[in-house]
Amino acid sequence: MYQPQQKFRKSKYRYRVKNPYRVFAAILVLLLVIAGVIFIILKANNPSNGTAPTDQLTEDPATPEPTPTPYPVPEGKAMEPFLVVIDPGHGGRDGGTTSKDNEGLYEKDIVLDISKRVKNILLQRGINVLLTREDDIHLKENSDEDLIARWSFANQHNASLFVSVHVNAYDGKGAAGVNGMEIYYYEDKPEVYDGFTQLRFAEIMKDAVVKASNVNFRFFEGGRQLAVVRNTKMPAVLIETAYITSKEDHERLESDEFREKTAQGIADGIENAMAEIGVFEHEDEMYVFKNIGE
Repeated sequence: MYQPQQKFRKSKYRYRVKNPYRVFAAILVLLLVIAGVIFIILKANNPSNGTAPTDQLTEDPATPEPTPTPYPVPEGKAMEPFLVVIDPGHGGRDGGTTSKDNEGLYEKDIVLDISKRVKNILLQRGINVLLTREDDIHLKENSDEDLIARWSFANQHNASLFVSVHVNAYDGKGAAGVNGMEIYYYEDKPEVYDGFTQLRFAEIMKDAVVKASNVNFRFFEGGRQLAVVRNTKMPAVLIETAYITSKEDHERLESDEFREKTAQGIADGIENAMAEIGVFEHEDEMYVFKNIGE
């Protein structure tokens, strides 16, 4: 009678769990895994989180449409970074026009001041800009070579637009009454941007500068072959901002207000031209499509 009881006790001991807590933990982990799998399956089958039946949603309404890239580049075009070159006329030993009433007032200083103001305004607007000179210097000893250096600078940097800034003078009869702004361009240059002529660039600049400074506008001139507007490979204008020989304009040119407003107008004109030639932003940089030359 005692022998069977002993066998039963040995059998019970053989199958007893030694560490029940470990088994319980393993079962708990398994249950958590199963619950996670079930949650993922339900989430995949119902992306709207119960807000609408899945068969009524074709796309996530919170996802914005991607902005189209400018590629491919249109045939016959080149995509280039947008850059403005501002050319303060004269400099160094070449003072340009001079005042008869103020011995220390030179064209070279006035236009450098205005050009630096233009540069600061454009940079504040995120527009890339370079000056042909940043200081009171003459780029080359020879005057002809100096002009070559200016338009070559713009071409070498693949500028998109070019503006040369000057001050005018008149020595003839009635000089005191001749005042205002004039804009020169070269009408026979090929179009770098479709439908954007040299005259159109001049018109845009005239409208913006007159609006900002209220200066009198005299005329456009597209027939004179001025080197910096003829030899540059981009739309280019030369702006004679005012007449230093005019009493009215002389006071303007001496004033900080007129210089700032003129700079504002030049910067506004450049920005208006940018809109017409189709400057666009790509990867946080400004670009433009240029016609590929022959």
